[in-house]
Amino acid sequence: MSFSVPVNLIRQWCYCPRIVYYIELTDFPVVYPRWVKQGERFHERETALWRRRNLSRFDLERGKIHLDFDATSSRHQIHGIADMVIETEDAVYPVEFKLANSFQKKGGILQLVSYGLIMEEAFQKKSPAGFLAEGEKNILKIDFDDTLKAEVLSKVKQIKQMLSLGVKPDSSATIHQCVRCEYRNHCNDRG
Repeated sequence: MSFSVPVNLIRQWCYCPRIVYYIELTDFPVVYPRWVKQGERFHERETALWRRRNLSRFDLERGKIHLDFDATSSRHQIHGIADMVIETEDAVYPVEFKLANSFQKKGGILQLVSYGLIMEEAFQKKSPAGFLAEGEKNILKIDFDDTLKAEVLSKVKQIKQMLSLGVKPDSSATIHQCVRCEYRNHCNDRG
């Protein structure tokens, strides 16, 4: 199991492991809900705005902003494109843009921690924290501790195991998550 796992699958796994199964192991056509397009437009707008902004919102005095930063961690076998990375003299801080305050933050937090692990390797600097930039003004700082890092690596292992076995996993999703899922018509045992 030496393949690299895309970071977005870690976030999806937290929402429902079956989504990762459907994305990676089926060719079901997907019709994304309208909020996916809204999120894409928000990301494009935020990317354009951050080309002109300073770092005061993050309580950082100096740093270089890298937008849509594509990197891989060969050590942890994960890869992805971080919305933004702030590089200071001695650290790197990944930033993820979210359209609204997330009702399901665990996946977003682990996505952010994953980018931290990747950026430590890419920049050869520590990544002690990251930021969820939610909506227009809310910036949530997430400190990266050993527990969160271990949780990311556990999810990566679970994803790899499921993909190598090719068996559809049980769903941990609630009915509220299921009704929002673009794959709900493929789960015969879900409401």
